[in-house]
This record gives sequence, C-alpha cells and structure tokens, in this order.
Amino acid sequence: MDLKVLLSKAVLEKEESKRASRIASGVDLSKLVRMGFNEHPYGMSPKALEAILEASRTSNFYGDFQTVALKNAIADFYGLKFENVCTGAGSSPIIEMVGCAFLNPGDEVLMCPTFAAFLDMAGIRMAKPVVVPLNEDMTYDLDGLYAAITDRTKIIVVCNPNNPTGTYVGKQKLIEFIKKVPDDILILVDEAYLEFATADDCVSMYPLINEMPDKPIVVLKTFSKYYGMAGVRVGYALAQPDIIKALMKCPGSMVSRAGQAGAIAALADKEYYAEAKKKVVDGINYIEKELENMGCRVYHSQTNFIFFDTYMDAQEVRTKVMDAGIMISAPSISRVSVGRKEDNERFIEVMHEILGR
Repeated sequence: MDLKVLLSKAVLEKEESKRASRIASGVDLSKLVRMGFNEHPYGMSPKALEAILEASRTSNFYGDFQTVALKNAIADFYGLKFENVCTGAGSSPIIEMVGCAFLNPGDEVLMCPTFAAFLDMAGIRMAKPVVVPLNEDMTYDLDGLYAAITDRTKIIVVCNPNNPTGTYVGKQKLIEFIKKVPDDILILVDEAYLEFATADDCVSMYPLINEMPDKPIVVLKTFSKYYGMAGVRVGYALAQPDIIKALMKCPGSMVSRAGQAGAIAALADKEYYAEAKKKVVDGINYIEKELENMGCRVYHSQTNFIFFDTYMDAQEVRTKVMDAGIMISAPSISRVSVGRKEDNERFIEVMHEILGR
C-alpha cells in the first residue's frame, strides 16, 4: 500500500500504541536502549530535579489546585497573562478538555495524520474526525484542510512539528492559513516538539493569541519532550481568557505539587536546555546523514525523532533492532528517537548490519 494512503488513515499512532503495549507486556524495557518513545535522552534540568525532590518532601499535603505559581511562571515566560494559561497532567488531558468544551455529536474535526489523541478527542464525543492526507513530502496539507471545511467543522488540528513525521509548516504559511479559516472554527495548534526546532520559520503561534483576538486559537505545550519530564506529567494550553474559562469548566487533571515545582524550575534553567538541545540536534543530524548514506528515505526532522523508510517491512526492522537491544517504533514506516551519542552510534551500527549497506 502507498505510504501516503496508509498514513491518511490516521491510525498509525493508535496502532503504534497497541504494539508498544504488546511489547511492554513481553519485553523488559529496562534492558533495552529506549529510542522509541520520543523521550529526552539527557533528561530534565538538575535544578528541576532538585525542585521536584524538595517538593516531594511535603507531598503529604495537597498542592495548589489552581497551579497559580506555575501559571504565572508560564505567563511570564511568554509575555502573556495568568488568564491565558490552563494546566494539566500532560497535554493529553488538555486535549480531552478541548473536546469536552467545544465538541458536540456530529461536529467535524479536521486534521492530517497525527497524534492519535485527537482522534479520541473527536470519537469519544461522537464527533467526526476528517483526516486529510499529508503532502508527498509528509508535511501538513493546509490547502487540503481548508478545502475540507464544511458548516459542521468545529476544530482544525495542526500539529507543528508533526508527530510522527517530524516535518513542519513554516510560519508565514501557517499564519496565512489561520487568517483565512472562518472565525467560528477553533484552531488547535499542538507544539509538543517545537522547542527542538532549528528552522528559522518553525516558530510558535502563541503571539497570535493577542495579535488575532477574533481567532479562537489554542496552543498546546508540554514539559514532557524538550524539558525531559515525560514521567512527571505537566502540560499546558495558551489561549484567550474566554477559551481558558471554557476549558476550566471541564473535568481535567491536577498537576502534582512536585510537578509544579519542577516545571517552574525547568522554565528558569534556559542554559541547561540550550546545551542539551545542541546535543540532541547533533544526534539528529548524525542519524539522518548516516541513514541517508545507507539509502534510506529520511524525512528531515524538527523534533527529537526521525521518520525514515528503509524500504523493508517496518515491523521486521523494529524486531531486528530490538534483538540487538534497541527499541524503536514503526508507525507505518520506521521512527527512531535520538539518544545519547553512544546510543546513536550503536543504532547506526545495527542498521548497517540489518540493511547490509
């Protein structure tokens, strides 16, 4: 089956989750080099870890249910107001809050193939996910999304950079798209991986919250990826106050006392994360170059993972890589998360052995 057609079915991440569960049930992941879950290979800032440990000492007491200090820290970081911020235990619960606040049965949610939580957001509320195929280069097809708008369209999802492809839509093209979308359609921009981006035009859309007050825009962010806090579970949304108020009326998830403290410390430690990003980007560049030298089709990434085609069965490749002690993923074709330098080099050695190239 053509890769583009396969991806357009938008089941890749859902199937990947199922496969990951099966692997987890039969394999001791602690014995594998983890290069399959898009985790940060260098982990969180030591200052964030210290803050988490210190906050944990008083975890017998409830934390701040309103996450006031964390919201203020996030607002200050972006030059926004407290009223522009909603927090949750990761960005996935906030995706559910968006669905709860804005979707009704029969509504349509437009997206290209992306993170499966957006399919669930629609399906749970009996809304219809409308999936527009990606462009040939695996980038989001904004023209296709615009052409798919109907009078039932309630939300348009744009994951930028996209998961699982790692590709992105440039600033000007995305802004032009947002401008022409009808003002009664909520635009949900998932920027889970954006902080890893190096392209000058791969930037956040949060300034549009103030620059386009008539546009209902929600920007999703997380501390799981760039900040290396995947197991801590802290995410947030940036939007206009009325949208935030609507989200806050929905069942959500509380960020733990430790998570709040760690996230605040992480935002402040820009030096650590800048240095860690350099190492991640070096790893991305190394793996991409080596895979291309082996004849693989590589979709150049603005994230901490690489989507690539070996022209072999992706599940077979993953199994062979796992036999060598490394876990990668296979959402239709292969995807590998960047690791530490020695892990990246070992992965490339294994790929040479598998491909014989």
